[in-house]
Amino acid sequence: MSTSPSEFLEKDSFARLLGIEISEMGQGQAQSRMNITENHLNGHGSVHGAVIFSLADVTFAAACNTEVSAIGVQTDIRYLAKPEGKVLLAQATQLSASRKLANYQVDVSDEAGTLVARFSGTAY
Repeated sequence: MSTSPSEFLEKDSFARLLGIEISEMGQGQAQSRMNITENHLNGHGSVHGAVIFSLADVTFAAACNTEVSAIGVQTDIRYLAKPEGKVLLAQATQLSASRKLANYQVDVSDEAGTLVARFSGTAY
């Protein structure tokens, strides 16, 4: 099952609504980015945690669907720093896989390279 980033996003209207772009996906890995607009900000004027989570979750989905059809069964996220700038970047990497389950880590950084969140996910 080889899906291109454009084919993957074509089916994900929520990711398109947020402005998420997948730059690479393949062999259990994916990279994505999104430009931050005023629609992505919370009441304090910083990037909403749900936006950061959504970027990580879409990147996780792209990574775990590169070779098989998979669905997330568990996720968690740790917010580590306030993002600065106008771009968020996400990198998903498969950590382990068995016949039925695979584990992934997604690091979300701002444009300065600061790690702002670390997301873990398990796919079935």
